[in-house]
Amino acid sequence: MIVGLAIAVTLLGLPHGALDFAVAKSLKLISSFNSALYFILVYTAISAFSIALWVGFPATSLGLFFCVSIYHFSTDWRNTMPRYARLGMASIIICGSSIMYSSTLLTLFTLLFLPAETANLIIQGMQIMFWIGIAAFAYFIVQLLKTHLTLDKLTLVECVALVVSSLTLTPLLHFALYFCLLHSPKHLNDVGEELQLSVSKAIILSLPFVALTIVLAAILFEFFGVNDVNVDLLRWIFIGLFGLTMSHMLLINLWHRSHR
Repeated sequence: MIVGLAIAVTLLGLPHGALDFAVAKSLKLISSFNSALYFILVYTAISAFSIALWVGFPATSLGLFFCVSIYHFSTDWRNTMPRYARLGMASIIICGSSIMYSSTLLTLFTLLFLPAETANLIIQGMQIMFWIGIAAFAYFIVQLLKTHLTLDKLTLVECVALVVSSLTLTPLLHFALYFCLLHSPKHLNDVGEELQLSVSKAIILSLPFVALTIVLAAILFEFFGVNDVNVDLLRWIFIGLFGLTMSHMLLINLWHRSHR
């Protein structure tokens, strides 16, 4: 399953972040060769700092990651729901697995350098956040009914499917499906509209960065990799993705703020 999810994230997820360079250009952060180098340096430095922060303070980093992720993923519905409702839905996406798969999360978190006691506290916090998210979304639905307004059918189907997915699927499968089938396509569409490109052209624009990432990964694996999918490999893949994701989410937050 891990290999299958890795392939899906490579094909559907990498283009999602590979457009960050184009997003930076649209924000006027890149206007010359020197500014491009400066952007890459800052982007890489944020990722490296995030990775170092995780190694030194894994529990704090995981909590920060969850908070930033909830804010980031809530923007998927920024045009269809009020802030409290979309934050609630993002909390469900991030924290729903803690209800039925707490033991699985405990195993994952302890593999990521967290003490078992601390991991349990974070899981309990996730469970509280899940129910807060459910309450926020339920309140939103009640308000719609009171005002005789309706939610777009596609959005309603998305939300119901995400609630069910978060409670029934394993944590990695649930999040990979959400990320690859919903979040990444929405992001590609948003960036495509901003750059006046179709989704297919946006994907084509991202291909050089995707190819470069795959080549660098292959080179690193050739020198440092192992044949087995072991704990160390999975641990550092996750922590590395955490570092890149923090850089990406900070940039996208700037982009969304520029469109308010």
